[in-house]
Amino acid sequence: MNFELDFSQLNLVSDPDKITQIEIRSVIEDEDSRFEWMEGFPINEAYHTVCGYSNKKRILLIASNIPSSKRVILEVKVASKGEIKSYYCKK
Repeated sequence: MNFELDFSQLNLVSDPDKITQIEIRSVIEDEDSRFEWMEGFPINEAYHTVCGYSNKKRILLIASNIPSSKRVILEVKVASKGEIKSYYCKK
């Protein structure tokens, strides 16, 4: 599903990893990124994680939800080793 991205809930100003909106977009648009949907919730109430390889050659973990026709980006960080195993490398 392609949704317009909404960054209004995300604060990148104090981000020590200097993650940009362009880098976030590169992960979400990458067909190899792993999307995890919380089961049992309608799409507009559920929180989602996206884990994928960015244009800056690092793996990001992105939390978002879709309350309407936009994907609202809530939180983003460089994934830890454990998160990479859990979200990106699982079969």
